[in-house]
Amino acid sequence: MHKKLQKYIESYDLLQNTNIYELKPNGGMIVLINLDKRCEVLIQDELFILDSFQAMLINAYEESITIQSNEKINLVAVRFKGAGASFFYEEFMDELMHHAKEPVYLQKDILNTFDNVEKELDAYFQNRFKPSKSQFGVMRIIELVEENSGDYDMEEVLRIANVPRKIFDKVFRWHVGLALKNYASIRKEILQ
Repeated sequence: MHKKLQKYIESYDLLQNTNIYELKPNGGMIVLINLDKRCEVLIQDELFILDSFQAMLINAYEESITIQSNEKINLVAVRFKGAGASFFYEEFMDELMHHAKEPVYLQKDILNTFDNVEKELDAYFQNRFKPSKSQFGVMRIIELVEENSGDYDMEEVLRIANVPRKIFDKVFRWHVGLALKNYASIRKEILQ
């Protein structure tokens, strides 16, 4: 993964040659890119279809997501750190916050093959990157939570944010999809 993207993206995971796969929660958003036959994505008991070469953005979540198909699954799961997805898909953040359990379908053909996945994804995300317009450095707060293994001091967070608590809570939730407390507890569980 390109060095500039590592601040926002946790990993590019290849999911291949299986009929079912469970994405464990990590407190970040995920882009699923289907590189084969259509498959089903189960989000909190609701079923969504992911067509061939289609991509979907899934909101930050606290529960596992199941992907299944009668055929072998061939997907790429792009896992974002905390608010990372908002720097690439800002135009979808309101929709994701208002319909948290529903994915947003993205353009087709982000990738067409498993050849050079990392290089193609790096180019795609570098072209989509837009600096945040938020009042504070939300990624700095995400880094603080990561550095402290899921622990944080709210006074320190508000000092970094330099905004009142009410504004912080709203903006953080808009970018991350979760309240800071929920995000920190998920990260703490994963990091331990």
